[in-house]
Amino acid sequence: SNLRSNFDDGVTLEFWLKKDGFDNSKTEKEVVLDVWNNYATSSNSYGRITLELTGASSVSPFILTVQSGTTSTSIFTASIGDNLTSTSLQSWQHYAVSMKNSGSSFVAKLYVNGKLNDTEAFSGAISELNSKNMMGRIGALLTAPSGSSAVAGAGKLSGSIDEFRFWKEARNSKLIDFNYFNNVDGGTNTDISNTTLGVYYKFNEGIT
Repeated sequence: SNLRSNFDDGVTLEFWLKKDGFDNSKTEKEVVLDVWNNYATSSNSYGRITLELTGASSVSPFILTVQSGTTSTSIFTASIGDNLTSTSLQSWQHYAVSMKNSGSSFVAKLYVNGKLNDTEAFSGAISELNSKNMMGRIGALLTAPSGSSAVAGAGKLSGSIDEFRFWKEARNSKLIDFNYFNNVDGGTNTDISNTTLGVYYKFNEGIT
């Protein structure tokens, strides 16, 4: 699967983002990416990665959810980011979120413009997501989150996004810093370079 999520190898999300503001009267959260493997939340095979934005003033605008089954360790709407506010999003900046098991912990890191901004460690490793039927959506929910009545398509992103990449590995600081302002080549199926690059949206089609 192009969205394979084995956290022993890791996963990295990369994108440029510009967001002028939040209207919390319309939605409390806006979705950057929602990945789901089409299993019910009650299933031991359930898998989900969701990166969202919040306009709440007391926390970082980035919140991360990673869930695998009903028995595995998971994190739900965890805040990630140091000294970031909704105002921070008003100019174009590059963000990268890497996720990987480290011993008996799950570690998520946020990079801003190639530099490490925050590291969050959670007790317990997270199992690989069952990837038989993986799907992803940029800018809205694929389906309702656990314990929520939100519908598919909710949490629409109001903002601009560019150069979106989904890597099937935890990219290190050097690789993120070197490539965040460059195009990358290769891909999963036909080129031996960057074989862990699962999804790459350049958004170069122009404005319609």
